[in-house]
Amino acid sequence: MTRKLGPQFLNDLQQGKLAALVERVRSDDTLMLALRGASINLYYRGGSVLRLRQNGSDYTAWFDPNYAKSKPIPALPPVISTPEDCEKWISALPALKELMNRFFSVHAKSEREFQQLVAWENNRSPVANSSEYFITDIEYADVSQSARLDMLGVKWLSKNRKDGSKCTPVFIEMKYGIDAYDGDAGIKKHIQDLQSILSDPAKVHELSQTIADQFNQLSELSLISFNRSAAVETISVSGQPEVVFLLANHNPRSRRLLNIIQSIEEPKSFDLRFFSAAFAGYSMHDACMMTLQEFRTRLELPAPSRDP
Repeated sequence: MTRKLGPQFLNDLQQGKLAALVERVRSDDTLMLALRGASINLYYRGGSVLRLRQNGSDYTAWFDPNYAKSKPIPALPPVISTPEDCEKWISALPALKELMNRFFSVHAKSEREFQQLVAWENNRSPVANSSEYFITDIEYADVSQSARLDMLGVKWLSKNRKDGSKCTPVFIEMKYGIDAYDGDAGIKKHIQDLQSILSDPAKVHELSQTIADQFNQLSELSLISFNRSAAVETISVSGQPEVVFLLANHNPRSRRLLNIIQSIEEPKSFDLRFFSAAFAGYSMHDACMMTLQEFRTRLELPAPSRDP
């Protein structure tokens, strides 16, 4: 399943009927554009505030009515066929955001919201140039590959920025709070699922190509900030995958995480890492990544007191 936009779609985003939407994303740090092949999703607080699907030379536009509940939704063109149609959706974004704010105040989606924050910090924030990880997609789902992943990305070390071929695929799983550590969507289950997916070289190759395509097109749209070398026009992605667990707002008095980590074996198909922030924030660097053994040792250090 390709996530690469076709030439017409990309052209419309760059200089055609959708160009104003991309310009709005560039100037609004609360928005994130995700490329989905024949469609795009515009994210706000981790939820899709607008989905566009290509239909010939036009684009079907959709806002999830579940966010509105009983509140009225602005009257908007269901199909964007002109720049004026696009401007109507852009003008409605504040009202659509407010509907989503009200929804999230009752139905919190903290994990998804912080996924988008991670993407912004590493892709577009004032510190993005120093990051060594770039996020190309969030809430990735591909039935053909049995893959559901919180974030896709690329690891590109700062020392290698003059070589676009030295990029490796990264798959990031975010857990927000200790209640997300176990169960059917817990850490151990994710590792088992990823072992199944990433042990297949064909799937790894296809996912790596997807990441490269997304990065290159986001870069063309000026939606990723990094110290670009004049020698590098596009990147390619290959090599041993890295799986990163980003555990947000861990409670250090709980033993739940330690018990889970002690039961995990080192996977064979990918490099398993655990993100440890550089003091605070989500800017990601190779030096911030801990191996399974390093993470286990850190967790085994005595704490002043532990809740049962």
